[in-house]
Amino acid sequence: MSIKRIGFIGLGAMGLPMAKNLLSKEFELHVIAHRNRQPVEELRALGATEHSSLSDIFALCDCIISILPTDKEMESVLLNEQALEVINPGSVLIEMTSGSPEMMKKVHATFRKKGIPVLDGPVSGGTVGAENGTLTVMAGGDKEVLEKTRPVLDAIAKNIYLVGSVGAGKAIKAINQMLAAVHMVASAEAVALAEKLEINMDSLKEVVGNSSGASWMLANKMDSLVNRDFTPGFKLNLMKKDVKIAVKEGQDKQLPLANYVLELFEQASTELGEKDFSAVGKSSLSS
Repeated sequence: MSIKRIGFIGLGAMGLPMAKNLLSKEFELHVIAHRNRQPVEELRALGATEHSSLSDIFALCDCIISILPTDKEMESVLLNEQALEVINPGSVLIEMTSGSPEMMKKVHATFRKKGIPVLDGPVSGGTVGAENGTLTVMAGGDKEVLEKTRPVLDAIAKNIYLVGSVGAGKAIKAINQMLAAVHMVASAEAVALAEKLEINMDSLKEVVGNSSGASWMLANKMDSLVNRDFTPGFKLNLMKKDVKIAVKEGQDKQLPLANYVLELFEQASTELGEKDFSAVGKSSLSS
């Protein structure tokens, strides 16, 4: 059975543009009322249907997509007993939160008891990728579930990788975020040094971008560093949470860079937690 009705849960900086892309591909989108009315109103204007309860979404939709802030929301939303009691038996869950492998496996076990297939599908590519429909999906689960949901994923992503069983998607996302955070700090230090040495920033971006020091972070976050513009895309607090997941999963390993970078994000979060995660480099930059 093809997927037509999608329930989308989590209309943040990533979720809202992803939901818009699904509407543009003529999926029937269903959303839940939320205290932040702006994204709901934007989607309603584009044709989405708003519901008053989570149970309505679970009962009606062929596919449920969730992209939530943390494990806490994954548990409270996806393991809601009232909603699970009425869930459409023919539905499928695509869980895209940057959560922990442990919580993903807990959600999977609960949905499996209900006979509901689950795809563990966190994404990477930032808000620009979400807006352009060019995200990367790190999918954990059965190949059959991936193929069933592929038309949905194709509407929001450019690259879709099956990386293992449920939980593997969250694990690779944690590793990706650990690397992204390290690269972000390194990029901020590179910009700070370039400013001190009075290097032309366009030259730095072009030359390093075609050299062995090339970095996605330097290429995509240099402007925000140079301009001290930390308008939030992906928030610093969320990146801190993701790095913490990686450090926790590797607590029996020597991860000096990851642990150091986590300390920097924790220090920055008090003042800059709601800013873009590139703000972690603010202390390296001259005022």
